[in-house]
Amino acid sequence: MPVKMHQVSYFLALCEEHNFTRAAKRCGVAQPSLTRAIQQLEQEFGNRLFERNNTTVRLTDLGALVRPDFEQIDRATARVTQKVAKFSTSPPAKHDSRAMEVIMRVLAVTAIAVVLVIAAFTIRPAPHATAAAPDQARVQIDPYALHSRANTKSLPDQDVRDLY
Repeated sequence: MPVKMHQVSYFLALCEEHNFTRAAKRCGVAQPSLTRAIQQLEQEFGNRLFERNNTTVRLTDLGALVRPDFEQIDRATARVTQKVAKFSTSPPAKHDSRAMEVIMRVLAVTAIAVVLVIAAFTIRPAPHATAAAPDQARVQIDPYALHSRANTKSLPDQDVRDLY
């Protein structure tokens, strides 16, 4: 039977209180429940963790050996509890799929417009290049013609209200 979390807590309380009744009160359980949990833990380990007499309770060598590990387990449990509490109180990250769709449409249209503008400026020859060769025919590209040839049917439909 594996060690249970409540057994770790009971063990540590008993280490600090040196008394079953006070340790049980500290843990919020009845003294017989704490005693039974410690006895089960001792059976699991095959040896006593505490030496008991009528007036005192103290750790055995085995108890002293496992105490640092139980303290580490207790600290790790406290960290996990804090993380869960922090996660539970933080606002959930919501991703509105409709808003993301609108943003993606706007980005797609903007990207196409930027590509068309860049294409218009890079294809049109600079004025000084045509002045150097007056005998060659001037080639001009109409950006509006480029725009009219773009396949806008592949773009999703967009309503102006989607932008708000």
